[in-house]
Amino acid sequence: MRFRKMIAGLAASSVLFSAPSPRTADARGVPGYDAAVKLVETYYKTKHRGIPWYARGAVGVAKVVSSDVRRAARYANVKVAVFEDQDFSVSTSSEFNALLRQRLTPHWSQLLAVRGTEDGQVYTYVRHEKGDKYFKVLTVVIEPRDAVVVQADLNLEEFAKLIANPEDESRSLTRDATTDK
Repeated sequence: MRFRKMIAGLAASSVLFSAPSPRTADARGVPGYDAAVKLVETYYKTKHRGIPWYARGAVGVAKVVSSDVRRAARYANVKVAVFEDQDFSVSTSSEFNALLRQRLTPHWSQLLAVRGTEDGQVYTYVRHEKGDKYFKVLTVVIEPRDAVVVQADLNLEEFAKLIANPEDESRSLTRDATTDK
């Protein structure tokens, strides 16, 4: 009998403490990075690869070692999906843009949509929750042979730079997140 009470108590406490907070539950239901990556994969019939494990490890160590590193960094959290050596010139950019907008609306606002035949396409979406100190920025860059999806949490100063010059800063953010330093 005592064993059953102990098991029931452990089960109840694990359910209680593992239940998501309202903020976490809302964040899980909001489409973003995963929806954009899945759309690129299904629309262009390709698969992505993430950033190398050693780069993810270095970012994780920097976050653990010092919170000052995160404050000084350009972005707080970053997710990157890289699509290399594929043919992304197969379809129309307006159709892809409409599908992406449909998946991300109403949670994300489109900040920038640049479509060109030679340079490719750049789509940047922004999201900010009340009380959050970071702006979530989702950028999808599709070039004729490569594509990148980046979601980053930007501090206020970096977000102001993005607003001042959206096309260059979107490409700069993508370049910084995907190149080795």
